Amino acid sequence: MENRIDSVLELENGEKYVVLNQAIYQEKNYYLVARLSEDAKQIEGEVKICEELLDDGVLAIKLVKDEKLIELLAKYFTPEY
Repeated sequence: MENRIDSVLELENGEKYVVLNQAIYQEKNYYLVARLSEDAKQIEGEVKICEELLDDGVLAIKLVKDEKLIELLAKYFTPEY
């Protein structure tokens, strides 16, 4: 898995997100991301989880909407103190 932490991902709808953390779950890559302003200079505060997909051989990013999966993945992204 390529390290994408601190990378900026842009979705098809033009929204930009910075990768805060990443994890592998059931052989799929997931990213904890924060939404960026249009100029990509400020974090807007909206945090989500994305899944990395291959769509006809092209890397694609999809927001995870399944609440149970989000809850499970949140445990992977929560730092241990």
